[in-house]
Amino acid sequence: MRYKRDKARKKLNELLSLADDEAFLIMVWAVDALQSKRAQAAGRYLTFPAEAQDAQLGDRYFVFKWVLETLVNELLTIPKKRPSRRGRSRTLNCSQFDTIASCANVLKDLENEEDGIFLARSSVIDMMHKIGHRQFEWQRGFGNFAQIYRSLFVFGGDLAKEHFQRTHGLTLADFFLCGLAFFGLSQDRPGFETTVAMSDLSISGATRDAALRLLAAPSLLEARKQAAAIRKAGGQFTAYRQSVLRKTPAILFRREGNVIARAPLPLLIMQRITTGLYYDLVGGGSRIWREIGGRFESYCLELLSEALPESAPKGSFKYRFKRDFDSPDIFLHDKTGAIKLAIECKAKKMSIVAKFSDDPLQEAREAFSEIIKGVVQIWRFFSHCRRANNIHAITPDAAGVVLTLDPWLQVSNYLDRVLAEAHTLATQIDPEISENDRRAIIFCTIEDLESTLGACSDGSFFEAALAAATNAEFKGWALANVHDRISQEQRQNEYPFRDRIADLLPVWKLLKDRAAATMSDRATTNAAR
Repeated sequence: MRYKRDKARKKLNELLSLADDEAFLIMVWAVDALQSKRAQAAGRYLTFPAEAQDAQLGDRYFVFKWVLETLVNELLTIPKKRPSRRGRSRTLNCSQFDTIASCANVLKDLENEEDGIFLARSSVIDMMHKIGHRQFEWQRGFGNFAQIYRSLFVFGGDLAKEHFQRTHGLTLADFFLCGLAFFGLSQDRPGFETTVAMSDLSISGATRDAALRLLAAPSLLEARKQAAAIRKAGGQFTAYRQSVLRKTPAILFRREGNVIARAPLPLLIMQRITTGLYYDLVGGGSRIWREIGGRFESYCLELLSEALPESAPKGSFKYRFKRDFDSPDIFLHDKTGAIKLAIECKAKKMSIVAKFSDDPLQEAREAFSEIIKGVVQIWRFFSHCRRANNIHAITPDAAGVVLTLDPWLQVSNYLDRVLAEAHTLATQIDPEISENDRRAIIFCTIEDLESTLGACSDGSFFEAALAAATNAEFKGWALANVHDRISQEQRQNEYPFRDRIADLLPVWKLLKDRAAATMSDRATTNAAR
């Protein structure tokens, strides 16, 4: 097994050592464009079989986006093969789809052998959380209305904005706007000049340059240094190492007096200017993270209020049980006003260790302790309500939800351990928290909640939530998938805040109007043809 792993590693290194890095990035961009409804643009840089165009997940010629991301990171860590003394050197042909297919297949062989080494001492179930963290985000996509509004709202408090501007020399809104423009410029061509004028968006050259410093590695050499450092620190498994493209999704290349920014996977620009704002705020201190936590709670409460008005969502309150306590963050009610779901919101972001560790509960102990505390806070509240009738009525089938900004426990084999530690902690802090007080707990991400609310009614939401909480069949399932399985009601509810993006980013209306005008022009041109 190790022999096969080493053989695959050697073959991958050999292929990537023959590649011109810039040409390889252009090839990756073209493959992404080819399978993202931009085949015409891809055709200028890539020769491909017809079956590869617009291929979808599960098709023979489809190349996983996360594989493309891994290949770029591996490319940046592999030394280049020295030119032959005979004057002729082999190079990787980066204008052929077959080349990326070969690289992807060799990478697959390497990953399979590495996974086999892990599975020789562990269960496949222990690996599922790693696979989920690597793949699900790509499958959900980046830059939808919910991700844009949520990120700008949650990370857009006064303290966070002030820290961002003081640290980086531009406003958070201008950073987002520049990133959005760079994303647009990366759709039809695999790069754009860094001197591109953005005056029509009221963006100065200095602001544009400040945004580029955050979004692009200043040179190929620097990108290679960063990739080597973070990949080396990421452990032995190639698939589960940190990606340099998450912090700097573009790389600058100097050509004939011009500087070209190349973003091989443009969607990672959208990731960087939304959920990736974490990188800009992580060092801001506890005051900023308290602000982010409070804004996350506010976002969740307002979202639920818009989507489930019949459940009368309410926020937290203080109550007295021997001493003063804070309740969980959000409550949903039945028609009598009794609490049916108690929700605790957790905005803490996940580290790479927390995502890809073999034992995340141990190696990311401090981070997971917040999730465990969230469970106990809900149980303690239910216990206090049972022991003191004046706090609040609880329905007999009430359950709890730990609602997270990041996917802490998606397809995780650590649910039982989290709950076991929560039981231990609950007994330590209050031995009178009974078994009946320890109601079923759902672990739900905000993206999962948004997806569920996009398809449910008040009634079908509770139907799915209670099934997820109490039915062993659905242990570890995403709430949206539970709803799809058990509910006969599948709506198409519009995201309630899509029109509010302009409140956070006033220029959004201008961009929206321009996009509408462009679509109208295209429709007129097509009709004329």
